[in-house]
Amino acid sequence: MTQALFFKPSYERLRDRITAIAPDLQVALYDEAGRFWLDGREVLFTDLHPEYFWVHTDLFVSPLMHEYFRLMLHSSSIKWLHTVNTGLDKLPYLELVEKGVTVTNNHAQAIAISEFVFGQVLAYYQNVYDYRAKQKEKQWKNRAFREVNGTHWLVVGFGEIGQGIAQRAKAFGATVTAVRRKKDTEGLADHVVQQSQLQEVLPTADVVVLACASNAQTRDLCNSRFLKAMKAGSVLVNIARGDLVVEAHLKAALDAGKPEYAILDVFNHEPPAQDSWVWTHPRVSLTPHTSNAGTGMRSRSETNFLDNLARMVAGQPLHNRVARSDIV
Repeated sequence: MTQALFFKPSYERLRDRITAIAPDLQVALYDEAGRFWLDGREVLFTDLHPEYFWVHTDLFVSPLMHEYFRLMLHSSSIKWLHTVNTGLDKLPYLELVEKGVTVTNNHAQAIAISEFVFGQVLAYYQNVYDYRAKQKEKQWKNRAFREVNGTHWLVVGFGEIGQGIAQRAKAFGATVTAVRRKKDTEGLADHVVQQSQLQEVLPTADVVVLACASNAQTRDLCNSRFLKAMKAGSVLVNIARGDLVVEAHLKAALDAGKPEYAILDVFNHEPPAQDSWVWTHPRVSLTPHTSNAGTGMRSRSETNFLDNLARMVAGQPLHNRVARSDIV
């Protein structure tokens, strides 16, 4: 009998749906106290032989998350892990893939992150903070604002998130250039370039969005050379990983006025130190790694997991299967 080890809060919320999809699956539970349960009785991990594991939001914010990964790494029976993560560089996903585990990940965050990026850029272009300040002061003063229509967006990384950003930008009349290995963009980008061509296109971009994975090719990508090539009046958005940006170089560039503004949701150290310049810089919008916190994210993530569980039970190909090259 195939056995799974699921975090109790996640499983109990979806118990009926999981049972309907996989009625013959034996589910062992890992509870909030770090105990193991099977058929209503407490057992030892050595009594179990779980093949399926699942990291959902409940576990991701639990102090037991790292222990759950340790269990997977030491398991001799594990075959499949489905994770809520999109980025795979911060936890031992590489070790699991290299161990031969099938890892599938989650792209349910794409809608939330795409809306976040677009909302943040619109807020800056229209300077909504100024409107609110004038409202508070009871000032009736008309002024212009920047339009997205006619702008050029450069999206570095064109997976589900990058495509979602492009879709929204194009709906507002922007031109989109995608930076990706593949030429195909499913009609969501006007141009495609390779990472090696960045220096050629950066001077033409009004909005530059970092939406790529963190790996050996992209860490420190946004350095002084990258920033010097950016257009005057441009906006940099980072919703990917903090280590894509050399923060000292970004500060110097912002101080010099190019780029004009940075929208930062991720940082090298989270939260940034209390004396970090990012808290108070007038050309920075800082948010606490919250771009994925949309109200529909949990439901979409659960649907993704359940769909893959149904595929696993039926012996069908899984969605969002992770390869080693996706991590390194």
